[in-house]
Amino acid sequence: MKKKVSCILVLALFAAMISAISASAETTKLVIWGHQEEVWNDNYQKIADDFMAENPDIQISFEFFPYDDFEAKVQTSLISKNSDCDIYEMWGGWGIDYAPTGCLDPIADEVAEEIRAEAFPSTYGAMEYDGKIYALPLEFNIECGGMVVNLHLLGDEPVPTTWDELVAAAKKGTVRNGSEFDVRGFDFVGWDGVAYTFAEMIMSQGASYFNEDGTFNVTSPEAKKAFEALADLVIGEEPVTDLEGLTTAGALENFQKLFADQALFVPHGPWVLADGITTFGLEYGTDFDYVPLPWFGDEVAFPAETGWCFSINAASKNKEAANRFLDYLFSDEVLMENNVACGQIPSKKSVATSDEYLEKFPYAKPLVDILEKSTFIGYFNTDRFKEAIDNTFVDYCSGVYESSDAALADMEAKLNEIL
Repeated sequence: MKKKVSCILVLALFAAMISAISASAETTKLVIWGHQEEVWNDNYQKIADDFMAENPDIQISFEFFPYDDFEAKVQTSLISKNSDCDIYEMWGGWGIDYAPTGCLDPIADEVAEEIRAEAFPSTYGAMEYDGKIYALPLEFNIECGGMVVNLHLLGDEPVPTTWDELVAAAKKGTVRNGSEFDVRGFDFVGWDGVAYTFAEMIMSQGASYFNEDGTFNVTSPEAKKAFEALADLVIGEEPVTDLEGLTTAGALENFQKLFADQALFVPHGPWVLADGITTFGLEYGTDFDYVPLPWFGDEVAFPAETGWCFSINAASKNKEAANRFLDYLFSDEVLMENNVACGQIPSKKSVATSDEYLEKFPYAKPLVDILEKSTFIGYFNTDRFKEAIDNTFVDYCSGVYESSDAALADMEAKLNEIL
């Protein structure tokens, strides 16, 4: 009888131990929201699968939404303190609106220290508030410094290495049919293209688009010279492009025009190159190339804004697990894997400039040597920044202003409204 009782007690104790172990190993479920981009989505899933294999106590699931709906979806969730999502894929510029409200959770201190020590300042500048960092930077978002070249249209002509050579080659390579363009020689007209090219042209002359007090200055002699030079490429005697990229809904993006043999040179970040390979079936080095963009002035200087990041929802009940995943994502090997797959420049200096990265992503070669020459674009809403510059440029080229001085004065007033 005593033996049976002892066995029962042992079994009960064993069951209790199993139950305790099971409870301590309870799985934490993380939900991550992102925008629909097939290559990015597949890669995020692969990284999550590898993480879960090493961390069986954490399960990660993704929900991806069409880009046009995504920002509103994130905004609604954050404002309502919705805890259904643990980690948001965030465009850096959104952080300026969200971080001060308390709806995002600061990155863990040890990871934040690593970010400050190892990442380029522009990659987290918009996500820093009151001494805290509110996102893990995934990329160095760069729209200046690189230029896509259509090698078929270029033919035997040399790749331009100076601004004057670029303008001359663009004029020579432009093909017009009356007022219509069959081939645009230098198609910089687009949402990012006009604003970034204009800002770079000011900075490469050794000037700034800011005053010392932090207000905007786009009425300087350097800004006027840059603005008029850009406008001349659209409305001068030998135009090399038109305003379609900013005025015609549904028009091809300028880089898509290049891949469709409708543009010779297009300034852009390296992420567009994948579209030429996957969508248009072209071959890098045979059909198109990616080369350094000639600078307007004598200095290598350009602005960079904070790009894609991952942020933790302040309402999440799984912050410890979320920080573990972000820490994993910021490791050199995983960050490189993500950036190569997504066609991005790594946010970490050591990874972006490594031989291994360039071997895996040779397209980045024109850019890695100039990354340190960048300046954080500024702590303001970059969408409104681009909107003010783009709209003023379109209106000036359309004859709305009586002079470039009037256009730039109006642009400066609009820009200072966003501060």
